[in-house]
Amino acid sequence: MRIKVYLFTLALATSLLSGKIGYAQRSDHQPSATIPCDSILSSNLLNSERIASKFGGYGIDVLYSSARLRVSSLYDGKHITRTLAIVDYPTVIDSAFSKEHQVILRGGSIGSTFKAQGWKIEKKNIFLGELSTDTDWSRLYTLMGIPPSRLSIWIYVFYIRKDDKVFPYATISEVYHPDYLSLADLKCINKDYNTYLKRTRVISHELKKITKLLRLDFEDLAPGK
Repeated sequence: MRIKVYLFTLALATSLLSGKIGYAQRSDHQPSATIPCDSILSSNLLNSERIASKFGGYGIDVLYSSARLRVSSLYDGKHITRTLAIVDYPTVIDSAFSKEHQVILRGGSIGSTFKAQGWKIEKKNIFLGELSTDTDWSRLYTLMGIPPSRLSIWIYVFYIRKDDKVFPYATISEVYHPDYLSLADLKCINKDYNTYLKRTRVISHELKKITKLLRLDFEDLAPGK
């Protein structure tokens, strides 16, 4: 596969060195408690399906879009942002999913678009954690209708599979409303969560990029990014 952006994914799987970031999580040395999980936290649900099931509706507002990057508000039936999704597209789009990609570029929901066209969806985890409060995120907090709060985050590579062919489509970072998905909830969805809680040097670098985007101020983004 010629999709260069996923070299980043391989890098994220390496370094175990810590960096500085507005980030909070439990110590790796603390024992894991048994987490009660309900059906809404099934790993088989798309994020759009989970929001609709829990809050009675789902919609998407694209806040920023370019050939390489999309930032979207995934909201519920009351137009409250339940997920802020940051999508890093690949540099090369394979012809096998180019039609779906065009739908997504026009504002389509990623998971729903691929599922409707018969693709199986897999998520390869990169990181699970929490972000500390930040006064620079006032626009995001307003969309979520909350005071400054800790927000859980899930970073993963979105893979699609059909006819024995597998493609990594995008690297996606999702930041959640605290009443939607907490870090404990993410642990329910991801049974192998312990592998992805560590803050490596490369992950810290990626989190710095993400936290800047959470300001929802896109004026300084370079063309094409």
